[in-house]
Amino acid sequence: MVLTKTLFLTTLLPLAFADIQFTSPAAGATLPVAKPITARWKDSGDGTALTDLATYTLFLCAGGNDAATILQVAAINANGQFSTGNEASATVAAAVGGTDTNA
Repeated sequence: MVLTKTLFLTTLLPLAFADIQFTSPAAGATLPVAKPITARWKDSGDGTALTDLATYTLFLCAGGNDAATILQVAAINANGQFSTGNEASATVAAAVGGTDTNA
């Protein structure tokens, strides 16, 4: 079973929007279960600079490209600090993917 999910980054700062660009994993990547998932990103240069931000929350999400179909299935980093770098890692249990093929 493999996890094919989309990583979704939300900052929890009021009125602060940064535009990040994920550099890893690649879009559409297939990730093995029970192995650490590491998301890496960089500042895209649009919006608020990442150096001006303090915290973020990063979730592993499932669903489509429409906001109404996206489900948060696991927290990769619930209390991320931008000051610690541009990556976050977590091991996600196989059960969060469900029983569907490529879930």
